[in-house]
Amino acid sequence: MENRKLVRVYIVDDSQSAIDLLSRQLADFSVNIVGTQTDINIAMDEIAELQPELLFLDVEMPGKTGLDFCTEISQWANPEMKVVFYTGYDKYLLDALRRQAFDYLLKPATKESLSAIMMRYYENKLNSMKPSAMRSQQPIMMIVNAVNEHMTLHISDIAFFRFQSLRKLWEVVKADGTSCLLRHKTTADVILNYSPDLVQIHKRYIVNVQKIAKIQDTRCLLRPPLDHIDELQISKNYRHELMSTFYSM
Repeated sequence: MENRKLVRVYIVDDSQSAIDLLSRQLADFSVNIVGTQTDINIAMDEIAELQPELLFLDVEMPGKTGLDFCTEISQWANPEMKVVFYTGYDKYLLDALRRQAFDYLLKPATKESLSAIMMRYYENKLNSMKPSAMRSQQPIMMIVNAVNEHMTLHISDIAFFRFQSLRKLWEVVKADGTSCLLRHKTTADVILNYSPDLVQIHKRYIVNVQKIAKIQDTRCLLRPPLDHIDELQISKNYRHELMSTFYSM
């Protein structure tokens, strides 16, 4: 499968301990922290080179405020980059909004506040994306079932694959709710090679990300008419790949 591009994040804070804490908290949100810096002047050059998509910026920095820094970098940074001001004081909120900050995070960040910001960021990112040529072409795949019948399916016909432990066979569950068992030679690797839209979420489940309505804690919920299905559990081992695939659509 193709490599998934994670959201590129950069953190600027004069406190290394604050950077370390935020970095650990962001690990749950499928991001790639491309750089961190305690020196705001060095950060300017690194951001210009690394072109992050999301910047967490402390407000009170030695020599220059994060607010002034935000105004300066807007002239040459990635135009799609979003800035989240990260500070222990709420008195800068109005100034942050005037500088078109994406959001405002108070220290120490709680799981709930950071989650709300990241979900809003991802929703914004998804809404601004155009379908890729690959997805619009609707790739066709050849599937051989357990009784050696050959079928052609579009990726849009498939909701997910489920491994039947007792029979030791994978089955495909189609978008219309019907299903069929696949031949013994069909492995998880074979299925994943059908399309980059297919991602493994559990040793028993491989899901078409185009059919996912939402990721709710440890479950994938599908779009209608399969919104009643609640068995799609997300294993910890596969969560990172799922999240990066889902948010790179």
